[in-house]
Amino acid sequence: MFETLYGNQPIKIYLQKALEENRLPQTLLFSGVEGIGKSLFAKELAKHLLQGGRIDAETHPDLHVIRPEGKSGLHSIDAIRTLIDQVYEAPFESSGKVFILHDAERMQAPSANALLKTLEEPSPDTTIILLSSAPQEIIPTILSRCMKLPFQPLPEEAIASILTEKKLSPHFAKQASGSASTAILLASDPSFNEMQKITLSLLSKKRGYADLSDQLEKLETLLELVKEEDPVAYHRRVDLLFGTILMWTRDQHLRQIGGAPLFFPEEIGSALPLKEAESLIHEARTGFQRNIKLTACLERFFLLCH
Repeated sequence: MFETLYGNQPIKIYLQKALEENRLPQTLLFSGVEGIGKSLFAKELAKHLLQGGRIDAETHPDLHVIRPEGKSGLHSIDAIRTLIDQVYEAPFESSGKVFILHDAERMQAPSANALLKTLEEPSPDTTIILLSSAPQEIIPTILSRCMKLPFQPLPEEAIASILTEKKLSPHFAKQASGSASTAILLASDPSFNEMQKITLSLLSKKRGYADLSDQLEKLETLLELVKEEDPVAYHRRVDLLFGTILMWTRDQHLRQIGGAPLFFPEEIGSALPLKEAESLIHEARTGFQRNIKLTACLERFFLLCH
């Protein structure tokens, strides 16, 4: 069923067996870094459950795909209430309904709390799949109601194959940190490529305050151009950059303890202990989510990460 999808073989086996034995949980959480196939797996599962076409185009009447919206790039309480109402409606064509909620971590507390009872007791013909690249930011009561399936980063060769299929340079597979969407962005979007370079440059070399401020302003300017066109894409790029910072930091920890780095073998190590670095990253990310300017959120981290 998942033969055409790359990576995450254990999840393929689990889902196939759960379907064969008719014990697929009604509420699932697919978690992992952006661009590793969570949405593709969700749609493939929907194809099997709904037994119909139009899934890829998202036009099947019993497939409901919910994405963050508006200038904030969040799931509004109205959108979640609409989802809840649809859960308890009868299906149109199939024997059931499938809901795919993208970026589940982008629900504010009122939206998440409104969804709790529905996740606990959905209608019998409903499957709800939450997708998240930051499950630690989802409230615990939501997490406790889902079967959690953590997706692993894709192998470099798989990403290279995806890039080649899209007629893009496979050279960017090495820089993608296991994320196909990051590789595609790097290969096709020069502005995001520049954002990534600035971020890694700030991580790998200690900067004076003036130089740090200058580089962060350049990063902010590039991101603001995206924000004007698509607020959701803006938040996704910021999330990807935070993910890059986190993976880079963990690589430095592996290097310090004598392990092989997973994503950035060419980068210079950091003197900051892993737990302290992760705490600072979480603090910066939380500040950004609370509408503090991104440059202010990142400044303290970069000043202390060496």
